[in-house]
Amino acid sequence: MATRTAGGNAAFHNFHNDYAHIADPNERRRLALAEIDKAPFGWYHVRAVVVAGIGFFTDAYDIFAIGLVTSMLGVVYWQTAATKRGSIPTSADTAIKVATSGGTVIGQLGFGYLADVVGRKRMYGLELIIIIFATVAQALASSSRSISIVGIIIFWR
Repeated sequence: MATRTAGGNAAFHNFHNDYAHIADPNERRRLALAEIDKAPFGWYHVRAVVVAGIGFFTDAYDIFAIGLVTSMLGVVYWQTAATKRGSIPTSADTAIKVATSGGTVIGQLGFGYLADVVGRKRMYGLELIIIIFATVAQALASSSRSISIVGIIIFWR
């Protein structure tokens, strides 16, 4: 007999508990998935696709847009450079792209651990808020006398 789990509400039914009395985990999983497959198309499916799609979109946008961003930064901030006018220096370009990859790995490990501790549903919402805030902060960033644009972008990445 499987352990009953908490969860389930009007939007998301907890199919695991419907078959908790079945000892074989593979049979229990098969029956739960069969119930999900039989469900008629409705808002449940739309909500699941939209929520998953927003998460994938924000992650993909954050990772793949940086190539365009570094090109635009070169045009805006390195117009007066002595060499390769309008092109970001290689070291700055590399630093921004490494910060993107490093932030992705640290985020996966950190948010994955926190999701196990706090709960996936709560952590997904918090992670989405952090991604939106950091993206807006990057978009509004500019250089100053105290820090370069590269440093600010690296910080928010």
